[in-house]
Amino acid sequence: MGAPAELVTAPNGAIINKEVVEELPKTGWTAGPEIENPAKGVYVLGGYLISACIVVEAEDGLIVFDTGDTKKDGENLLKAIRTFTDKPVKAIVYGHSHYPFGAGILAENNEATVYGHPNLNAVVEENMTAGGAPAFFPEISPLLTARALQQFNFFLPAEGPDAWFSPTNLSAGELAFLPVNRPVEDGEIIDVLGIKMQFFTKYGTDDKVHTTVWLPDRKILIENGLWATPPNMYSIRGDLFRDAREWMKLVRLMRDLEPEVLVGYAHRPIVGKDQIHETLNAYADGIAFTLDQTLRHILGGYGPEDLRNTIKMPEYLEADPHNFQSYGELSFQTPAIYYYAVGWYNNDAATIFRPSPNEEAERIVALIGGRDKVLEAAKAAFEKKEYAWSAQLVNYLYKLDDKDKDVRAFKAKVLRQLGYLATGANARSHLLTQALALEGKITLPRLIPPQPASIAAAPAATVDYFRVRIDPEKSGETDKLIRLEFTDGAKSVVGLHIRRAVVEFVNDLDAYPRDADVTLALSGATWAKVALSTDEVGDLIAAGEIEVKHGSAEDADKLFDMFDRYRPEKAVLIAPHLHD
Repeated sequence: MGAPAELVTAPNGAIINKEVVEELPKTGWTAGPEIENPAKGVYVLGGYLISACIVVEAEDGLIVFDTGDTKKDGENLLKAIRTFTDKPVKAIVYGHSHYPFGAGILAENNEATVYGHPNLNAVVEENMTAGGAPAFFPEISPLLTARALQQFNFFLPAEGPDAWFSPTNLSAGELAFLPVNRPVEDGEIIDVLGIKMQFFTKYGTDDKVHTTVWLPDRKILIENGLWATPPNMYSIRGDLFRDAREWMKLVRLMRDLEPEVLVGYAHRPIVGKDQIHETLNAYADGIAFTLDQTLRHILGGYGPEDLRNTIKMPEYLEADPHNFQSYGELSFQTPAIYYYAVGWYNNDAATIFRPSPNEEAERIVALIGGRDKVLEAAKAAFEKKEYAWSAQLVNYLYKLDDKDKDVRAFKAKVLRQLGYLATGANARSHLLTQALALEGKITLPRLIPPQPASIAAAPAATVDYFRVRIDPEKSGETDKLIRLEFTDGAKSVVGLHIRRAVVEFVNDLDAYPRDADVTLALSGATWAKVALSTDEVGDLIAAGEIEVKHGSAEDADKLFDMFDRYRPEKAVLIAPHLHD
C-alpha cells in the first residue's frame, strides 16, 4: 500500500482517508445515533451499535428487529424507542444470531413472541458455550473472540488521531438473550400483531441463521442482505466461511420482490422502487464480479497472494456508494475464496517446503546486511510512502527480536500510517490497535474464554473442547480414563480418555470398552473453575468442591496437570513495551 490517498481529520480527531469521510455517511451512520422514519410506523435506530435496530409500530404494540450485543445495548435502544412511542414491545424478530442480546430488556418483562430462524437458538448456545465468536472449530472461539475485539474498535479511543470513525464498536457486558419461541420457515406468512409478514430463511449472509422479512401489503422489506459497504465475504478477525453464492441469491431475491421501502440492519433506509432496484442490482453484481473474477483468475493459474493485488472493482460498480470499501476490502475477499476452494497450496512446487517464518527472517536479514541495514531500508521505504513494503521489512526484525524497542517503535509507526490510509474500518482497527499495543499503551489478549456461567450451563461441551489442551510432552505414555459426573443441571456424565498424545472425549461411558481410572463428581460451576484455570483440581478436591469417587486425589491432580492452563498474563498477542 502506497499513499495516493489524502488524509483528513474527522470531527472526533481521527486521522483518516478522505474518501471514507466523504463516502460512508451516504450509506451508514458516522455522526452518532440517529432515528430515521422511512415509512409511517417504521423507525430505524442507526448508530447506536454495530447494526441498526428496526421498530415497526402495530396497533397495540411494537415489533422490534434485532436488539444489540448486550443488556446495556437493550437499555440504550429502549430509551431511544421511548422518545417516539410508549407502546410495549410485544414481538421481537432476530435477523441473525449476532445481535439478539438486548431482547430481555426491550421486552420489559412482557411475554414477547420471539421470531427467528429454526436453528438460531442452537447457534447462539454453541457460540456462547465456546466463547462468543462463531467458529468452524468451536475450540478456537476464544481466539476469534479476542480478534473480534481488535476488529470492532474495542481498544481504540473515541477521540484523537487513533480514534474510530465508523461506529462498528463491539461492547462487552451482561447479556439479555430471549430464545426464539416462534421459529419461522422459509416463505412462511404470519400475522404479527395484525401486520402480514412473510419470512425468508433460505439464504445466509454473514450468518447461517439469517431471516429476511417482507411486508407485502406495504412493500417494505426488512433485511441484512444489503450493507452500507460491500459484503464481508471474509472477515479478517476469522469466522465461518461466507458463501458469496448464497449472499448474491438473497440480494437478487430482495430485488425481485420489488420493495418500495428497504430497511436494513447495516445501511440507511432507502425509499423508492427504482432507486432500490438499481442499488440491489449493483450490489449483487459487485458480489458476482468478486466471486466470478476470483474463480476466473484461479483457472488462469493465480495463487492467493496474486489474487490479493490483481482484482479491482470496475468503476461503474464502485460508483455505487454501497460498494465503497469502508468495512472490509476487496483484497481480503479474493484470497479467502481461493483458500476455501483450493487450500493453501498455490501450485508452485517451490512453495511446498518453505523455511519457517523465523528462519526466513534470519536469512533475509543476513542477506540484506543485518539489523541496522534492514531497519534503514524499512525507514527509507516509509519515506517513499511504500508503507506495506516498509511493514514487511520491519516485521523481519520483529520476528527475530520482539523486545527491540527501536523495532517496536518503528513497526508501530508503520502500522499507524497504514491504519490512517485504510478505507476499511476492519483493517483500520486492527492496525491502530496493534500500533497502540506495540507502544505499550494497551495489552492485547490472545484469548477471551467463555464466561463461567456459560461453561457451568453446558459443562459437557466444554469438557469436549478441553481435550485440545493436552500437552503431549506431559502426557507421555499415559493411558488413563477420567470420568466426570456433573451433579447439577442436566447431570450429565462424560469422560476424557488420555491416550498418550491424544485425548478422546467420551460422551457415552456406558458403551465405552473400559472402566474409568478416576471418577470425579462436581458441579458445572466447579468445572468452570477447572476449565478457566482459576483453581487447581487438587485444591478443589481439598475444599470439597470435587468428590473423588474412584481413584485418588493425587492421580486426578496429576492427570489434569497434563493440560494447558489458561494464563491471561501469557495469553497476550503483543507483550507490553519494555521501558527502561
